Amino acid sequence: MVASPPHIVIDARSMFTSTGRYTRNLIAHLERIDTEHRYTVVLPRDRLDDWTPTNPLFRAAPTDTPYFSWREQTTFGRELRALRPDLVHFAMPQQPLFLGARRVTTFLDLTLLKVRNRKKHWATSAVKRVIGAGAFVVAAHRSRVNLVISAHGGRDLIAYTRVRPQSLRLTSPAADLLPHPAAEVAQPFPRFVLFVGRQEPYKNLRRLIRAVADLRAAGRTVGLVVAGAIDDDGARLIAALDDRQREAVHFTGFVDDAGLRWLYENAAVFAFPSFFEGFGLPGLEAMRHGCAVVSSNSTCLPEVYGDAAVYFDPARTQEMREVIERVLTDDELAAALRERGHARARLYSWEEMAERTLDAYRDALAP
Repeated sequence: MVASPPHIVIDARSMFTSTGRYTRNLIAHLERIDTEHRYTVVLPRDRLDDWTPTNPLFRAAPTDTPYFSWREQTTFGRELRALRPDLVHFAMPQQPLFLGARRVTTFLDLTLLKVRNRKKHWATSAVKRVIGAGAFVVAAHRSRVNLVISAHGGRDLIAYTRVRPQSLRLTSPAADLLPHPAAEVAQPFPRFVLFVGRQEPYKNLRRLIRAVADLRAAGRTVGLVVAGAIDDDGARLIAALDDRQREAVHFTGFVDDAGLRWLYENAAVFAFPSFFEGFGLPGLEAMRHGCAVVSSNSTCLPEVYGDAAVYFDPARTQEMREVIERVLTDDELAAALRERGHARARLYSWEEMAERTLDAYRDALAP
């Protein structure tokens, strides 16, 4: 009798969220390269029809369990066990603490533990971080393999959970060319610095706005374009701007891929001033589309961007301004950054990420 291939269950509840690019690309590339395992991809019930397997070894299963719920610790564990997995891969650390099966966990970053969620009351945020810290420790120690997307993230995980370094595998994401033809986005500046992402305080957008406003006050004909849906943090930030800062920045709101491609291809500089990142994919995406990048020197960003960016201390607005101005005014430097950025972005591959993840599955399934 031929033995059935090992059965891997992927908790892909995050597939259709803002962090779901990792999950979507992992599954798509596993479908292309893996012929030795069976897969069940667990999706939210209301999104089950939004994913169609392309490999006969893959199938979908529904769940009604949201992240951060009591059901996650009760019903969801039973649902997963009913699938009779040999291994469960949790694409996020939020998972049942008691499972009864081997597991692999991906830790994209430790934002939940390190950053206060200002959308919630401070006490709620504090309690959530304490509970999250305990859950992360348990998940890391119960996982046969822990996947991280940067070496800095791995060091962070070890520091917070005291997990064995030997359990870590590095599986970095990648930046693809956006597939749609560029479509112009209306914005008021003849030349602009670009920021892409959410407006949470740790993203440090307030200082970036000040830096660009200072450049304008010094006579530079440049403005800042902020691309991304405006959330509660963004609304609070906009309300706190003075007149000089308001004139220096344009918020586009949500931008589709065609618009985002146009912004990357037409920005004079892409600026990434964040205090904390798990990987910093927008900067790598900007490089892929030929945009010169300046970046915070914090956390994993110098590791990811290497010599393809010019760095500044994110706490020093003056230094941020000087670095942006240097790239704006030095054509040779900007050209060199664009060339190095193309080369840097090509170092990262979704296929390689999937191959490394598949190796992690083999290690986790080994006796």
